[in-house]
This record gives sequence, C-alpha cells and structure tokens, in this order.
Amino acid sequence: MTATAAPHPDTAEMVFVHNSFRKQFGNLPGLVRAVDAGDRARAAVLVEFLGQLTAALHHHHEGEDELMWPLLLERAPVDSALILRMEEQHERIAELYREADRSAAAFAADPTPAARDALADVLTDLNDALGEHLHDEEAHILPLVERVITVPEWQALAERGRAGIPKDKQLVFLGFLLDANTPERGRAMLAASPAPARMAWTLLGRRAFRREYRRIYGADPS
Repeated sequence: MTATAAPHPDTAEMVFVHNSFRKQFGNLPGLVRAVDAGDRARAAVLVEFLGQLTAALHHHHEGEDELMWPLLLERAPVDSALILRMEEQHERIAELYREADRSAAAFAADPTPAARDALADVLTDLNDALGEHLHDEEAHILPLVERVITVPEWQALAERGRAGIPKDKQLVFLGFLLDANTPERGRAMLAASPAPARMAWTLLGRRAFRREYRRIYGADPS
C-alpha cells in the first residue's frame, strides 16, 4: 500500500500578509514628504497609521521569533546560518521602526520640514530593510517551512497573528490585505474565510476600509 504524503502548510497566506506590509511601508515615505509644514492634523493621521503598522509588524515578527525560528533551527540545522540571518534582519528592522516611532513623535509635535524629512528618511531605510527581509523569507524560508513544519504548527502561527489585531481594526486590516493583493487572490482568501467573517466584511468592513483609506491616502482605493 502506498503511503499518503503529509499535507504541507499553505505558505501563500504569509505572502498575502507580506504584500500588505510592502505596500503600506512602501507608500509611507512619500505620504510623509507630501505633508505641508505645520499641518498637525495631517501629520497626526500619518503618525497614527504608522503606529498601527509598526505594531502589526512587531507582532508578526514576534510570532515568527517564538513559533517559527526555533522549529526551523531544530529541524533544519544545515540551514542554521540562513535562519540566524533572518533573526538578525528582524533585529535591524525593529531598531528602524523604533527609530521611526521616535521620529514620528517629534513630527507630530512639530511638523517642520526638518522633522518631516527626518521621518521620511528613516521610513525609507525601514522600507528597504523590510523589503530585503520579506524577499529573503519568501525565497528561502517559506520553502523550508513547507518541508519541516506541520500544518497545525503553521496554523498556530497564523492564529497568533490574527490574535494580535485589535478587534475594532480587524475588518479595516482585512481591507488593506485585500487591497495589496490581486482580486483573484483576494476572492480565494475570502472564500476560505468563515461565513460570519465574509458577511461582516460585506456589511461593515468594505465601507469602514474605504473610509480609512480615504483618510490616509486622500483618495478611494482602486
């Protein structure tokens, strides 16, 4: 009798999340540089959004630090140098978003051109470091995950990620996820979601997301 192969984790859901981080962190430097000197209201909107993004990124990386890297180091010791490099990238990214948070506080308090440009510069550095890390993780780590991590272990990481999103922000966060991915992938992700989640998105989430998107970007999502 032929043995049945164990199912592999669906790592595409991780890329789905990564794409949202790519888009929002990639747009932030330009959004900040466009703020007029002295516009405290606009500065406050962007600083609040940055805080939400860095909190989400921190929680995302913290889950990997606690639930993914230890398993990979244990089960794929030959790739330990790669895994340790990923952990070092996490540390560098954390340094940059902490620096961004400090610059953002100064910018919100007094949105001068100097404070604006200082924040935009560190956000550019953060986006560059994050982009490199996400590429390396998708190219080298996710294939490793599919070989050595079980579906329940992967699901535990995903559940931890969802638990880190404040309940009053979950539908808006879903909107940013959908907006950063292709319509086809978005439909597939919604189809795999529980029926109550799909209904909540249809009845409440889409409208809440569009309102938040307009607040941040000054335009409707495409």
